[in-house]
This record gives sequence, C-alpha cells and structure tokens, in this order.
Amino acid sequence: MLVVGTGLAGLSAALAARDAKRSVVVITKGNPLRSNSAMASGGINAALAHTEEDSPKEHAADTIKGADGLADETLAHTLCAEGARTIEWLEKLGAGFDRDKEGRIAQRSFGGTGKKRTCFVADRTGAALTQALMRACREAGVVFLTQRFLLSLSHRRGAITGVTLLNQQKSSVEAIAAREVVLAGGGFGGIYAGYTTNPLSTTGDLLAAALKAGLELSNLEFVQFHPTTLAGSGELVSEAVRGEGGYLVDGEGQRFTDELQTRDRLSRAIAKRILANSPVYIDVRHLDPAVIERRLPAFMRAASIKKGVDVTRELVEIAPAAHYTMGGIVVNAQGQTGIKGLYACGECACSGVHGANRLGGNSLLEAVAFGRLIGTRAASGRPKAPETIADEDLRADRALVAYHLEGENRFNTGAIRKSLGRALMDKAGIFRHEAGLLDALEYIEYLQGLTGGLHCIDKTPEGNVELTAILELKNALHIAEAMVFSALHRHESRGSHTRTDYPDRHEPLISLLRRASGHHLQVELLPLKGPKRWLHTLRRYLTN
Repeated sequence: MLVVGTGLAGLSAALAARDAKRSVVVITKGNPLRSNSAMASGGINAALAHTEEDSPKEHAADTIKGADGLADETLAHTLCAEGARTIEWLEKLGAGFDRDKEGRIAQRSFGGTGKKRTCFVADRTGAALTQALMRACREAGVVFLTQRFLLSLSHRRGAITGVTLLNQQKSSVEAIAAREVVLAGGGFGGIYAGYTTNPLSTTGDLLAAALKAGLELSNLEFVQFHPTTLAGSGELVSEAVRGEGGYLVDGEGQRFTDELQTRDRLSRAIAKRILANSPVYIDVRHLDPAVIERRLPAFMRAASIKKGVDVTRELVEIAPAAHYTMGGIVVNAQGQTGIKGLYACGECACSGVHGANRLGGNSLLEAVAFGRLIGTRAASGRPKAPETIADEDLRADRALVAYHLEGENRFNTGAIRKSLGRALMDKAGIFRHEAGLLDALEYIEYLQGLTGGLHCIDKTPEGNVELTAILELKNALHIAEAMVFSALHRHESRGSHTRTDYPDRHEPLISLLRRASGHHLQVELLPLKGPKRWLHTLRRYLTN
C-alpha cells in the first residue's frame, strides 16, 4: 500500500495498515517535522469529561453548529465518537499530553464551544504527536521515501494503478505501482504566500493531481483564516493563547470581541478593526508568567525572536492569515474517491465534517481518527500484485520536467508566488465581492501565462530546488483558479466565505468542481439534502 504525505493523517493511515499486516510505503516531498500537522500547536479535541460534564454528542453539536449549516452530521458524530479512543491510542504511542494536578489529561478551552475539551502538549501539540507517530511507524517497519513530489495519479479502467513522482534528488520521473493509494498530503493554504501560517510548499499538489485525473473537488471556496498570527510574518499565534485566557485589544487597549468565538467570526471582527486603521494586539500580561512559560513556550519564543517582544510585559500585534482549507478531494464516508483503490484523508480530502468552518482542535482529531479508519479500510482487501504503470503514463511528466530544466528563464518564480499571495489576500481573502473575484481570476490568468517562461537557471539535475518551486507554483495557480471560481459562484455568506455583495445565507449547498472537456472547469452547486441541482459551466482561461 502507498501513502502520500507524512502529516498526522498519512502517518496514522500507514500505521493502521501495518497493524493490518500490510506492507506500506510512505512518500513525502519535504521534512515531516515541517508539515502543517507538526506545526499545529493548540491541541486535539476529545470529550473526555474529566473536569466537567461533556459527551461526544455535545462535541458533535458544537462541530455541526460551527460548520454553519454545511456539516455532514453523520460523519461529525462519527468523528466525535472517536475522540476518547484516539487520545488513548496516542497516549499508548507516547504522545505525552499535559496533565492536571490530579494526574488526568489536561484540557483547555477553544473557540466555538463552551467546554474544555482540547488536549494538548504545551503549545507544540502537533509536533509531539507527529514525532510519536513517526517513531511508531519506523518501529513497525513502514518504509519512507523522501524528496518525492507527486506528479500524476495513474489509473486504468476506473481503478488506481499507482503514481508518478519527481525524484527531487535526481530530477527524474519515477513510477510506483500500487493497488491501494491513500492521499494525505495536506491542503492548499500556501497559495496565500506572505499571508499564511502554512509552509509555502502547501500548494495543493494532491488536489491538482486529483483534478487532472478526473476527480471532483468540493467546497474549495471555504478557506479558514486563523484570527491570530504575528502581524507581518504569518507566524501562528496559537488559539491556545486565547484558550489560556489571552485578551484581544484594539489600538486603544480595549477588548472588543469574544476571544473564544468561532474562527470565521473572530477573523472578521479583527479584520474590520485593522481595515479601520486600528492595530489589534493579543494581551497576556494579566496571566501568571509561570503559566505562560509552562503552557505557551512557543508563543513566548516566537514573539521574542520575530518581534523582540516580552509577552509578559508587552502587547503583541496580530493579524489574521490563511490557515486551513475545508475543501478538497471528494470522498465518501469510507474515504474512497471516485477511483477504485484511491483514498484520501486529512486536509486534502473533503469529507464534509467541517462544513463551512472548522473548529480549532478538530483538524488533528480528524487527521488521526479518520486516518486510522481509512488506513484500516484500504488495507482490508486481499493483497494482489499491482499492475505495471504504462510508459505513456510517464511520457507527459517526463516532457514537463525536461521542459522546465531546459531553456532560458524569463521570470522570477518567487516573485510570482508573492504576487499571487498578495492578489488572493486582497481579492479573495476574508471579505470578497464579485468585482474583486473577477479581478483575481484575470490576474491568475496573467500569471499562468508567465509559467511557460519559467526554466531552471541551474541546469544541474541533482537536488534542483528550482524545479520543485516551478512545479509548486503551477499547482498553486491551478488550485487558486479553482478556488476563486468556486467563490465567485457561491452567492451567499456562510462560514469562512464572506461575500459583501451577498451578505445573507441561503439554502445549504455544497460546491463540486471538475475538469470538463478541453480547457474548461465546471462548478456544480448541490443542496446538502435533496435532489435539486444547479450547474454553472465556466470558461477556463486558456493557458499553456
């Protein structure tokens, strides 16, 4: 079995498949300890009811409410029912959650709930969980292939046959045959370069490959902006800071909002203050310095290094930034895509559990709980030798790599990435309207036209980072276009998608986006429940 991605979803799926006695190969293009999972800091939700009455049913109710009318309620209940079992499993793997004075797993408050149900390891929870899972996978015999960039999904007669990859060490195209493939490579928040908590490598590569393979993507317009990042840097200021009692104050030093409301509402409240030329700060000066040092060490360190601020004595200026993408590859309740043997989980998948807005702490739970379930599901069939991948499946990818390795470069890849990020933040950010979204599409079309002139300045195949950067940029532009298309045709405000020209909420619809014949994309809006359908066929800007 093949797993693409080394975040918590991929590692959990891999370990579950090994527990089912399957051989597993995991591929990753980057450092697993720099994944979004590893950088997630606040915690993971579970209704443990250690210190107050709580239940999976109440957790599900909060999840459904936070999703603003667009959650798959059945899956939300499934997810929340897995909470306690997931924490117990992670504990057995050595996760080492913080404890309270009675020795129970400590829990803190997170936005959108009235309960303390977020388990944590100080403010570096994601890193601790990733390290525990990496260690368990290696001990279980999972094979890791690093510096492999997914290019295409190979499939025949409706079933997966494997993947084609760029070997980043050699700049060569490889093929790995597999009858079961689990996609778990994260979302696409990195397209907002300069305005995101994500690594810039988070460019929706798996979504681009899925779209190319004829699969559908859903709800791409729902991009969650984290309310609090260090202003000007995108460095995450974890929700743990507010969960531990931090205040949000404006330029006059006044609290102006509920710090523990859902992230969509809080981001809008902060953005409105900033647009009115009032800076916004996070204030923890009233907290015990010993508590800050013990439970928020990463926040203390980041503020000191990035801003030269002592958080025990000074305010820290913050601003929202793109953080998490609710949309992704369409899957069913078992994580299966439209191609037999191909599964998806974690942020690259759209199960519908988060709807239009995710609650903080639920992403790590989804990644681990659904990763385990899907890994077990993918491994449940009788192992068979995979089909060989035909040479024609490699030909186009080899030509693509050769094209960008050769030729004279005309444009700066990094500058284009920054320009794309700035345009998306300005035109398809927290507040959106038709004119801005159309401007964004036009600008994306322009940038896509430049990619034909991108070539590696350094022609050395070994370790050529320019080649990876070019391929990431092309995927970023492709997914940015798809996201803005979807946003343009959702004529309402819901969850993280706020249209100033359509401020009201209407019938709950999910969006489906696919490639049509030629150079076209189709966006289809379907009711969450019921048979009625809407179809919008959209002209795709012609680019090479």
